Amino acid sequence: MCCGEGEVFVSQVHKAYVGLAIAAANEDGLRTVSIRRFSALEVRLVEFATRQQADNVEIWIELYDYDTQSSLDSCLCHDLDEAEPMLEHLLSSARHLTEPHIVPK
Repeated sequence: MCCGEGEVFVSQVHKAYVGLAIAAANEDGLRTVSIRRFSALEVRLVEFATRQQADNVEIWIELYDYDTQSSLDSCLCHDLDEAEPMLEHLLSSARHLTEPHIVPK
C-alpha cells in the first residue's frame, strides 16, 4: 500500500493493538478488538487480564465463532511483525469457512 506525503501506513494489527489500550474489559478482565468479521466469525486481537510487562509484548490473534461461543484457532505472537502473517492466515481461514461451497453432482 502506498502512502501520500506525510501519511504513515499503519497495519490492521497495529491499529487493533493500540485499540486494546482503550477497549473495555469484560467481567474476566479480557479485552478484545475486532479486526474483521465474517458472518458469525470474527478475527480479533485478545489481551488477557494478566497484563504483560512493557518489554514483553504478547499478542494473541484469534478466530472466534459467535455461534458456538468458542475459539476456532489462535496464535500467540511476540511482536507486531510476527503477528502480520498470522493475521493474514486467520483472515483467509475465516473467508474460506464462510464462503458458500458448491457440492458437485
